[in-house]
Amino acid sequence: MAFQMVLEDAKLMSNIVSIISSIVAESRINVEEDGIRIKAFDATRISMIDFFMKKEAFQKYEAKDADPIGLSLETLNTILKTAKANEQLRMSFDDTTKRFIVEFIGQNQQRKFALSVIDIPEEGNIPDSIHIEFDTNFEIKASFIQQVLKDAEMVSDYLKIRAKEEGIFFGAESDTKEMDTFIEPQSEEMETGSFLVSGESEAMYSLDFLSNFLRGIRSSDYVRMSFNKEQPIRLVYEIEDKGHLIYFVAPRIEESEEIED
Repeated sequence: MAFQMVLEDAKLMSNIVSIISSIVAESRINVEEDGIRIKAFDATRISMIDFFMKKEAFQKYEAKDADPIGLSLETLNTILKTAKANEQLRMSFDDTTKRFIVEFIGQNQQRKFALSVIDIPEEGNIPDSIHIEFDTNFEIKASFIQQVLKDAEMVSDYLKIRAKEEGIFFGAESDTKEMDTFIEPQSEEMETGSFLVSGESEAMYSLDFLSNFLRGIRSSDYVRMSFNKEQPIRLVYEIEDKGHLIYFVAPRIEESEEIED
Protein backbone atom coordinates (compact mmCIF):
# COMPACT_ATOMS: atom_id res chain seq x y z
CA MET A 1 0.00 0.00 0.00
CA ALA A 2 1.60 3.24 -1.14
CA PHE A 3 0.32 6.74 -1.67
CA GLN A 4 1.69 10.24 -1.78
CA MET A 5 0.00 13.61 -2.05
CA VAL A 6 1.31 17.16 -2.04
CA LEU A 7 -0.88 20.15 -1.21
CA GLU A 8 0.36 23.60 -2.12
CA ASP A 9 -1.12 25.25 1.00
CA ALA A 10 -0.47 23.32 4.21
CA LYS A 11 -2.67 25.70 6.20
CA LEU A 12 -5.71 24.69 4.14
CA MET A 13 -5.49 21.09 5.36
CA SER A 14 -4.73 22.35 8.86
CA ASN A 15 -8.01 24.27 8.92
CA ILE A 16 -9.99 21.30 7.59
CA VAL A 17 -8.57 18.80 10.08
CA SER A 18 -9.12 21.29 12.91
CA ILE A 19 -12.85 21.26 12.12
CA ILE A 20 -13.10 17.49 11.69
CA SER A 21 -11.07 16.66 14.82
CA SER A 22 -13.40 18.79 16.95
CA ILE A 23 -16.17 16.39 15.92
CA VAL A 24 -14.37 13.04 15.54
CA ALA A 25 -11.29 12.18 17.64
CA GLU A 26 -10.11 9.34 15.39
CA SER A 27 -11.23 8.03 12.04
CA ARG A 28 -10.41 6.02 8.95
CA ILE A 29 -9.03 8.08 6.07
CA ASN A 30 -9.89 6.64 2.69
CA VAL A 31 -7.28 7.38 0.05
CA GLU A 32 -8.93 6.65 -3.26
CA GLU A 33 -8.06 7.25 -6.88
CA ASP A 34 -10.34 10.31 -7.17
CA GLY A 35 -9.38 11.89 -3.83
CA ILE A 36 -9.38 11.49 -0.05
CA ARG A 37 -12.48 10.94 2.10
CA ILE A 38 -13.41 10.93 5.76
CA LYS A 39 -16.93 9.97 6.78
CA ALA A 40 -17.76 9.26 10.40
CA PHE A 41 -20.23 9.70 13.24
CA ASP A 42 -19.19 11.51 16.39
CA ALA A 43 -18.96 9.40 19.55
CA THR A 44 -22.57 10.12 20.53
CA ARG A 45 -23.89 9.51 17.00
CA ILE A 46 -25.79 12.77 17.11
CA SER A 47 -23.77 14.17 14.21
CA MET A 48 -22.00 12.94 11.08
CA ILE A 49 -19.15 14.53 9.12
CA ASP A 50 -18.51 13.91 5.43
CA PHE A 51 -15.25 15.29 3.98
CA PHE A 52 -13.94 14.96 0.44
CA MET A 53 -10.98 16.58 -1.32
CA LYS A 54 -10.56 15.72 -4.98
CA LYS A 55 -7.23 14.73 -6.43
CA GLU A 56 -7.14 17.83 -8.65
CA ALA A 57 -6.80 19.93 -5.48
CA PHE A 58 -3.31 18.50 -4.96
CA GLN A 59 -0.16 19.52 -6.75
CA LYS A 60 0.78 15.85 -6.78
CA TYR A 61 -1.52 12.91 -6.09
CA GLU A 62 -0.57 9.23 -6.34
CA ALA A 63 -2.88 6.59 -4.92
CA LYS A 64 -3.29 3.04 -6.06
CA ASP A 65 -4.65 0.09 -4.09
CA ALA A 66 -4.34 2.08 -0.86
CA ASP A 67 -6.13 0.67 2.17
CA PRO A 68 -7.95 2.99 4.60
CA ILE A 69 -5.65 4.51 7.22
CA GLY A 70 -6.81 4.75 10.84
CA LEU A 71 -5.46 7.87 12.54
CA SER A 72 -5.88 9.95 15.66
CA LEU A 73 -7.26 13.14 14.15
CA GLU A 74 -6.51 14.97 17.37
CA THR A 75 -2.81 14.11 17.00
CA LEU A 76 -2.85 14.97 13.31
CA ASN A 77 -4.51 18.28 14.12
CA THR A 78 -1.80 19.12 16.67
CA ILE A 79 0.87 18.54 14.03
CA LEU A 80 -0.92 20.41 11.23
CA LYS A 81 -1.40 23.43 13.50
CA THR A 82 2.35 24.01 13.18
CA ALA A 83 1.94 24.72 9.44
CA LYS A 84 3.46 28.01 8.36
CA ALA A 85 2.52 30.35 5.57
CA ASN A 86 4.01 29.34 2.20
CA GLU A 87 4.68 25.76 3.34
CA GLN A 88 3.61 22.83 1.21
CA LEU A 89 2.19 19.71 2.82
CA ARG A 90 3.22 16.23 1.76
CA MET A 91 1.39 13.20 3.17
CA SER A 92 2.39 9.62 2.44
CA PHE A 93 2.52 6.12 3.87
CA ASP A 94 5.82 4.39 4.67
CA ASP A 95 5.42 0.71 3.78
CA THR A 96 8.54 -0.20 5.75
CA THR A 97 7.66 1.39 9.09
CA LYS A 98 3.88 1.23 8.51
CA ARG A 99 3.53 4.85 9.54
CA PHE A 100 1.67 7.83 8.15
CA ILE A 101 4.15 10.53 7.15
CA VAL A 102 3.46 14.26 7.37
CA GLU A 103 6.03 16.64 5.89
CA PHE A 104 6.08 20.43 5.73
CA ILE A 105 8.16 21.73 2.84
CA GLY A 106 9.33 25.33 2.93
CA GLN A 107 12.01 27.28 1.18
CA ASN A 108 15.30 25.48 1.81
CA GLN A 109 13.84 23.57 4.77
CA GLN A 110 11.70 20.56 5.60
CA ARG A 111 9.97 19.20 8.72
CA LYS A 112 8.82 15.61 9.05
CA PHE A 113 6.52 13.70 11.43
CA ALA A 114 5.65 10.00 11.49
CA LEU A 115 2.36 8.82 13.03
CA SER A 116 1.41 5.31 14.05
CA VAL A 117 -1.76 4.05 12.44
CA ILE A 118 -4.72 2.88 14.50
CA ASP A 119 -6.86 -0.17 13.91
CA ILE A 120 -10.32 1.37 13.58
CA PRO A 121 -13.15 -1.00 12.62
CA GLU A 122 -15.20 0.15 9.69
CA GLU A 123 -18.54 1.69 10.64
CA GLY A 124 -20.61 -0.38 8.29
CA ASN A 125 -23.84 1.46 9.01
CA ILE A 126 -22.65 4.86 7.76
CA PRO A 127 -24.91 5.71 4.83
CA ASP A 128 -23.36 6.68 1.49
CA SER A 129 -25.66 9.67 1.61
CA ILE A 130 -28.60 10.93 3.64
CA HIS A 131 -31.56 11.65 1.39
CA ILE A 132 -33.81 14.36 2.80
CA GLU A 133 -36.03 16.73 0.84
CA PHE A 134 -35.44 19.96 2.72
CA ASP A 135 -38.18 22.58 2.99
CA THR A 136 -35.68 25.31 3.91
CA ASN A 137 -32.39 26.08 2.14
CA PHE A 138 -30.23 29.19 2.36
CA GLU A 139 -26.58 30.19 2.07
CA ILE A 140 -25.28 32.56 4.70
CA LYS A 141 -21.99 34.22 5.55
CA ALA A 142 -20.08 32.32 8.22
CA SER A 143 -19.40 35.46 10.26
CA PHE A 144 -23.14 36.03 10.68
CA ILE A 145 -24.01 32.54 11.89
CA GLN A 146 -20.89 32.47 14.10
CA GLN A 147 -22.18 35.61 15.86
CA VAL A 148 -25.62 34.02 16.21
CA LEU A 149 -24.05 31.05 17.98
CA LYS A 150 -22.01 33.27 20.31
CA ASP A 151 -25.15 35.20 21.25
CA ALA A 152 -27.17 32.03 21.81
CA GLU A 153 -24.45 30.44 23.95
CA MET A 154 -24.90 33.25 26.49
CA VAL A 155 -28.49 32.13 26.95
CA SER A 156 -28.91 28.39 26.37
CA ASP A 157 -27.36 25.13 25.20
CA TYR A 158 -29.66 24.92 22.19
CA LEU A 159 -30.45 27.04 19.16
CA LYS A 160 -33.95 27.23 17.73
CA ILE A 161 -34.24 27.94 14.00
CA ARG A 162 -37.51 28.93 12.35
CA ALA A 163 -38.00 29.57 8.65
CA LYS A 164 -40.83 31.59 7.14
CA GLU A 165 -41.27 33.29 3.80
CA GLU A 166 -40.09 36.61 5.24
CA GLY A 167 -36.79 35.18 6.53
CA ILE A 168 -34.97 33.09 9.13
CA PHE A 169 -35.46 33.47 12.88
CA PHE A 170 -32.77 32.28 15.31
CA GLY A 171 -33.50 32.09 19.02
CA ALA A 172 -32.46 30.73 22.39
CA GLU A 173 -34.09 30.90 25.78
CA SER A 174 -33.67 29.89 29.39
CA ASP A 175 -35.56 30.57 32.60
CA THR A 176 -34.01 34.02 32.91
CA LYS A 177 -32.86 35.07 29.42
CA GLU A 178 -33.92 35.13 25.79
CA MET A 179 -32.12 35.87 22.52
CA ASP A 180 -33.59 36.49 19.06
CA THR A 181 -32.01 37.28 15.69
CA PHE A 182 -33.82 37.72 12.38
CA ILE A 183 -32.38 37.88 8.86
CA GLU A 184 -34.22 38.71 5.66
CA PRO A 185 -33.48 37.04 2.30
CA GLN A 186 -32.35 40.44 0.93
CA SER A 187 -29.66 40.83 3.62
CA GLU A 188 -26.09 41.28 2.40
CA GLU A 189 -25.18 38.42 4.75
CA MET A 190 -27.32 36.06 2.64
CA GLU A 191 -26.06 34.76 -0.71
CA THR A 192 -28.23 36.25 -3.45
CA GLY A 193 -30.88 33.84 -4.69
CA SER A 194 -30.02 31.13 -2.17
CA PHE A 195 -33.12 31.53 0.03
CA LEU A 196 -35.67 28.80 -0.73
CA VAL A 197 -38.52 28.08 1.68
CA SER A 198 -41.37 25.80 0.63
CA GLY A 199 -43.09 25.73 4.00
CA GLU A 200 -42.70 26.98 7.56
CA SER A 201 -40.17 24.90 9.51
CA GLU A 202 -38.90 24.99 13.07
CA ALA A 203 -36.31 22.84 14.84
CA MET A 204 -33.85 22.97 17.73
CA TYR A 205 -30.21 21.87 17.68
CA SER A 206 -27.32 21.56 20.13
CA LEU A 207 -25.13 24.67 20.15
CA ASP A 208 -22.07 22.58 21.02
CA PHE A 209 -22.46 20.44 17.91
CA LEU A 210 -23.14 23.40 15.63
CA SER A 211 -20.21 25.37 17.06
CA ASN A 212 -17.78 22.49 16.60
CA PHE A 213 -18.27 22.76 12.86
CA LEU A 214 -18.94 26.45 12.27
CA ARG A 215 -16.29 28.08 14.45
CA GLY A 216 -13.48 26.71 12.23
CA ILE A 217 -14.82 28.16 8.98
CA ARG A 218 -13.35 31.39 7.66
CA SER A 219 -15.64 34.26 8.56
CA SER A 220 -15.68 35.59 5.00
CA ASP A 221 -16.87 32.26 3.51
CA TYR A 222 -20.44 31.09 3.08
CA VAL A 223 -22.19 28.05 4.54
CA ARG A 224 -25.23 26.38 2.99
CA MET A 225 -27.82 25.42 5.61
CA SER A 226 -30.84 23.15 5.07
CA PHE A 227 -33.40 21.87 7.57
CA ASN A 228 -36.95 20.64 8.13
CA LYS A 229 -39.20 20.46 11.14
CA GLU A 230 -37.71 18.02 13.68
CA GLN A 231 -35.20 16.53 11.21
CA PRO A 232 -31.40 16.73 10.96
CA ILE A 233 -29.90 20.00 9.81
CA ARG A 234 -27.36 19.85 6.99
CA LEU A 235 -24.44 22.29 6.79
CA VAL A 236 -22.37 22.37 3.61
CA TYR A 237 -19.02 24.15 3.33
CA GLU A 238 -17.50 24.20 -0.15
CA ILE A 239 -13.71 24.22 0.13
CA GLU A 240 -13.04 26.62 -2.73
CA ASP A 241 -13.08 24.38 -5.85
CA LYS A 242 -11.21 21.61 -4.08
CA GLY A 243 -13.85 19.64 -2.17
CA HIS A 244 -16.41 19.91 0.58
CA LEU A 245 -17.30 19.41 4.22
CA ILE A 246 -20.87 18.25 4.87
CA TYR A 247 -22.17 18.04 8.42
CA PHE A 248 -25.45 16.63 9.74
CA VAL A 249 -26.75 17.24 13.27
CA ALA A 250 -29.82 15.49 14.66
CA PRO A 251 -32.46 17.74 16.24
CA ARG A 252 -33.37 17.99 19.89
CA ILE A 253 -36.97 16.92 20.37
CA GLU A 254 -37.37 15.49 23.86
CA GLU A 255 -34.10 13.60 23.95
CA SER A 256 -31.10 13.74 21.58
CA GLU A 257 -31.72 11.40 18.69
CA GLU A 258 -29.29 9.62 16.40
CA ILE A 259 -29.24 10.17 12.69
CA GLU A 260 -30.89 7.20 11.05
CA ASP A 261 -29.67 5.60 7.87
